[in-house]
Amino acid sequence: MRKMMLINPHPPGRHGEESITVIVQMPLNLAYIATLTPGNWEFDVIDENKELALDEKEENITFKDRKIDLVAITAVTYQVARAYKIAAVCRKEGIPVVIGGIHASVMTDEVAKYADAVVVGEAEEVWPQLIKDFEEGKLKKIYNGGLPPLSKLKNIYPDRELMKGKYGYQFSSIITTKGCPNACDFCSVPTFQGRKFRERPYEDVLAEMEATTYKGLMLAEDNFYGHSVKSNERARNLFKGMVERGIKKDWLGFTALNISQDPVVLDYMAKSGNFGMLIGIESTNEQVLEKMNKKTNLRLGVHQYHDAIQRIHDHGLVVWGSVVFGADGDDKDSFKKMTDFILNNNIDILTFGIDCPFPNTPLFHRLSSEGRIFRKNFPTDWKYYDTAHVVHRFVDITLEDFINGMQYVYDHLYAGDNLRTRFRNSIKTMGNPRNAMFAFRVGNDWKQVFEQVLENLKELYNAGAYYK
Repeated sequence: MRKMMLINPHPPGRHGEESITVIVQMPLNLAYIATLTPGNWEFDVIDENKELALDEKEENITFKDRKIDLVAITAVTYQVARAYKIAAVCRKEGIPVVIGGIHASVMTDEVAKYADAVVVGEAEEVWPQLIKDFEEGKLKKIYNGGLPPLSKLKNIYPDRELMKGKYGYQFSSIITTKGCPNACDFCSVPTFQGRKFRERPYEDVLAEMEATTYKGLMLAEDNFYGHSVKSNERARNLFKGMVERGIKKDWLGFTALNISQDPVVLDYMAKSGNFGMLIGIESTNEQVLEKMNKKTNLRLGVHQYHDAIQRIHDHGLVVWGSVVFGADGDDKDSFKKMTDFILNNNIDILTFGIDCPFPNTPLFHRLSSEGRIFRKNFPTDWKYYDTAHVVHRFVDITLEDFINGMQYVYDHLYAGDNLRTRFRNSIKTMGNPRNAMFAFRVGNDWKQVFEQVLENLKELYNAGAYYK
């Protein structure tokens, strides 16, 4: 029986969304690879959030004694330098390596230098052929899976039990849509998953929800509510189906503030066990939103944010606000304005990203043409492309003022008793202690992420690289 090692790489010591312990998820794409593999294969998995694939000197693999025939690695951009290290050591041991994921799809030629095979796009339609070619000794360099319709996932469920058996994950994600018709300049989703909003038949999603024993689920897309009346109706049917079938999960997902205009869907969400939703607020400055091309928020209007947030709270649901700091148009006053906005609207969770030009996005091409990117020793510097580091020079703010602004946000939202005060306000605002406690736990974990971001900023300042 052949053996495959599935690896989710992670830069040692990094804190990010994977540090939010209440929703630590399994790497779903690796669970799908296990399901999609035909023939007689045995699987093992290494999630480097849990254990390392390389020894301390990064010269040997930690699974040398397991006699692996093939290694499959998935990687987003900040993980890829680590993925290349793991691949190099595996190949030195004579173990072929396949790399897939977002970075492989947008930087294929680069990834091909470090792997025996690269999966571009999505694996559902090409992975069985890749395995057949490997077994016959005919492995090709590139396999392009394209962007197949999500009806292809019918009755194909990821091997969650493999992942749970190894690490005991309490949360899993589940796919309901892919792609995005918008073109926000910083976002890699249209680049990787396409501009077409692909929807999985909601009956198939319900069937998978019924089939899995997992109570905790994260909807694995950027906007489960969708971008059209038809998409909104599909989301409504999904949550209505959960209620009618008695499928009550501890779940959350990502969407936009326009969901606040649909009280029916919010009601079904609350009844189905939803904690709340992560919403890309990004900025309260319409000029910044225009520069980002954040059309969803512009259509709603910044002046409507308060009422939209209140409608979600009225259903007892958490508003998890995600914002961007350091976008063009942000100045030294932006940090206090955002802090006041978070407090005045009782936003239950605040997480953020430093504006980051991910490869092949409109933002990357614009900042490159303007000569503003200073982290460009690739592939090593890809580790900084994680929204927790500054990789380009600002135009409307100094680095010193940016650091001071970030410290102001931390001091007023996270330091001291601020988290507990916000927790008490969440209970009052939502009237839902369960969901308020969820928000508090996320915020408590994000505190250490925020502290590491502040460390990253101070290291950059002290090193002097920003001004060279």
